[in-house]
Amino acid sequence: MAVSFHTHPGDPRHLTGRTAELRALTILAARARAGTARAVLVRGPAGIGRTSLLNAAADHLRSEGVAVRRHTAPRVTDEHTPRAATATPRDPYAAHRRLYGHVSALMADGPLAFVLDDAQWCAEATLRRLDFVLRRAAARPLFLLLSQRTDCGGPGAGVLAEMLGQGRCTLMELGPLDDAATARLVTYALGEHPDDRFVRRCADVTGGNPQLLHRLLASLRGSGVRPDAAGAHHVAAAAEGAVASSVPDRLAGRPRHVRQIARALAVLGRADPDLLSVLCEVSGHRTRAALETLRRAEVVTPGEAGAPGVMHAPVRAAVLADLPPAELRHLRVRAARLLNDAGRPAAEVADQLVPLERLDEPWMLPVLREAAAGARWRGTTEAAVRYLGRALDAGPDDAQRREIRLELARAAAPLSPATALRHLRQALAAATGPHERAPIAVEYGMAALGTPGAPDAVRALAHVLDELSGDGDRTPAGRELRTSVRAALLVTAVNDKAAMAGVRERAAAWPVPDGDTPAERRLLSVLSAFAALEGAPAVRAAELARRALRVEEAAPAGWWVFGSSLVLGLADEVDEALAGLERSLRDTRARHEPWMHVSALAARSLTLHDTGHVDAAVRDARAAVDAAARSERTAGSAMPHIALGTALLTQGRTEEAAAALARIVPRDTERHIWEWHHYLYAQGRVRRELGDHEGALDLWLRCGRSLDEARVANPVLAPWWLPAAATLARLGRPGEARDIVERVTPSLRRWGTPRALGTGLMAAAAAATGRARLDLLAEAAGILARSPARLEHTKAAYLLGRCLLAHGDARAARRHLRQAIEVATRCGYQALGAAARAALVTAGGRMPQLAASPLDTLTGSERRIAALAQGGVTNKAIAEALFITPRTVETHLTNVYRKLAVRGRTDLPGGLGGYGPPLPV
Repeated sequence: MAVSFHTHPGDPRHLTGRTAELRALTILAARARAGTARAVLVRGPAGIGRTSLLNAAADHLRSEGVAVRRHTAPRVTDEHTPRAATATPRDPYAAHRRLYGHVSALMADGPLAFVLDDAQWCAEATLRRLDFVLRRAAARPLFLLLSQRTDCGGPGAGVLAEMLGQGRCTLMELGPLDDAATARLVTYALGEHPDDRFVRRCADVTGGNPQLLHRLLASLRGSGVRPDAAGAHHVAAAAEGAVASSVPDRLAGRPRHVRQIARALAVLGRADPDLLSVLCEVSGHRTRAALETLRRAEVVTPGEAGAPGVMHAPVRAAVLADLPPAELRHLRVRAARLLNDAGRPAAEVADQLVPLERLDEPWMLPVLREAAAGARWRGTTEAAVRYLGRALDAGPDDAQRREIRLELARAAAPLSPATALRHLRQALAAATGPHERAPIAVEYGMAALGTPGAPDAVRALAHVLDELSGDGDRTPAGRELRTSVRAALLVTAVNDKAAMAGVRERAAAWPVPDGDTPAERRLLSVLSAFAALEGAPAVRAAELARRALRVEEAAPAGWWVFGSSLVLGLADEVDEALAGLERSLRDTRARHEPWMHVSALAARSLTLHDTGHVDAAVRDARAAVDAAARSERTAGSAMPHIALGTALLTQGRTEEAAAALARIVPRDTERHIWEWHHYLYAQGRVRRELGDHEGALDLWLRCGRSLDEARVANPVLAPWWLPAAATLARLGRPGEARDIVERVTPSLRRWGTPRALGTGLMAAAAAATGRARLDLLAEAAGILARSPARLEHTKAAYLLGRCLLAHGDARAARRHLRQAIEVATRCGYQALGAAARAALVTAGGRMPQLAASPLDTLTGSERRIAALAQGGVTNKAIAEALFITPRTVETHLTNVYRKLAVRGRTDLPGGLGGYGPPLPV
């Protein structure tokens, strides 16, 4: 390709973000004007601003009196591929000398600048002539300014690399625009100062590419989008449209086979030359040349590290937009057959089948099912749902259709419970006989957990259970099947106020299983939850929960581990509860089960909060909120926000807590036993902290009435009666406070944990006066000191100190108030800590100097296990000494390392053995 140089003044361009590069070029050009020839190669991908920078530099040089000759190398297409010379010229350097003579003549009048854009398209011979001129004119006022596009090849790329490698050319790499430059361009295009989030979003979707940014801003301006936080949500869609809208123009006028390759590539998505060549029946040489043409036209994005290029979804849609439906179907079917015959992954074949209106060939159904199985294994559940949905249209027989519906329900459950339940209902209706319906009904119940479909699932499970009970099957397999349905029936109903009422009496007639089989252990777990809700003695509920967990099954932890852990937490068996929740979190994270994972995070937050680890509770609650927002299945979950509001209230951050609770929709929560009553209890705390004591009291009394209606007799599930009694006494209504205390005292004694007994005494003290109040508080503080309920113990110590001060015993008051301050500080109980400090000053005491130790964040079991580990005892020996499993030891040590910020047992700090209760030997 010959190049003739001529004057070609460029239009002035706005060079936002390229001031430093233009200044550097100006300095290098000044040195060339002084008599030392210089060459600069400006390099970067398409749209990065190379041409604009060269135009600006050329304009500046002209203003300085430099003669500028500017040229853009024409693109080489497959239709104009240079042909090999038929004969070697007699003098290969004649053209070099002619060009040098021409340049010398131009420099006779003064300094000269050659500006060559897209130099990679130049023929190799042309660039070698320029290199020759540069070397011969080393002491002349010559400035050679070249640009190279880096995201494609070109005949001149090798010579440019050679010039750089031999030091005859200075390299200037153009990078993406920074946020400040992006913000200036946004302001200029949209007419107002942008929000930072809008700027970051624009930078993200364009990669800081000025050309893409200009197209994006033009699209946004045409759509009337403002550069604020709300407008940031429209940026991605506008970017896709801006790129795709220019595709037809870029393909117009291209040879027929180039357009064929573009359409085939739009179907396949990846620029695999061999597949495209077969699909289009075009030679390999022409296919590769066409792909290079498409890359230069920016229709194809180059792959990384030598990988085939790709065509992104908006561009693919634009390429195929004008293709008749019949031709598109023919192309997709041919592509699917080709991929299938070539042994490509089933997902690639299935992606071609999904858009087809008809799936009428026998090989299509197994491909879709295989692709769905692979997608579920990879954790891409959306793809699995898409493949299985089309598999239903591929002509399966009745048995296959039922299997596909079950597979589809399992895939859809984490994303869309309503979709999963619909397919399970259809599979259940198509099943024949109770033994075929039973496993489907169990899955139906599991998918309905926490959804409005729970009552329907309970009815379906009850019907199947009645059928199984009357079939006379007494084999071990028959018993296991009935036990599985019983467990599913109860767990589906246990947290639903409407459904639970219908299964209580049925469950009361069943014998308690031994727990020898997986189904029996699942039934034990849900029976422990029923025992806890009915207010049975805590030791009985905890014993059932332990029996459910006594075998660490190879199967992943499911709802039975989570439910048993909740019961153990209510029963003050906190270490076992946290170990179970950690097991649930580990397994649900690995299996991508968002609903159970979010529930376990929120439950651990509440457990940590109640045991005085408030900062850790906030971290878990925020993690639960973030995780819930990432899945449609959990987007409306209430417990993460309840857990966050609860912990923030304890930290004294009332406004933030109120905002967290305000995100809950009450009508979606009211049917749930666990969520609704925790919500009412936490909202009451918010109203009290805002000074609305009557409003708080109404919420707590409503909580009590709702628990009675649901026949939930456990007093510690949502202990509304404690703040209600204290508030009634404060409002001058001690008689009503005493009535509440008398009402809940029998259930507190029946449950029987130190937490229940101690907080019951605190409620009684709120309704008492004089010496009786003092004695009740002293007894409450003593009992709570033996419980894991450090927050309640801190409250009791504070109230006891206040009461002692009122009775004139300032010395004893100071002792209890200092204790309250110390524990509140270490727990993160900011609100009560501040109140206790004010009371201590009133009692004439000095503020204690506290240095909270990280060891205070450990539970009793964690301290014991860490001390043994520090002493060199193996995990197996620790497990045998403490009568727990090695897995539980590992879980506790993992928590210890996290809390103390150490990497292993060799980094454990001193003081573990002498802290807390004596260690077992």
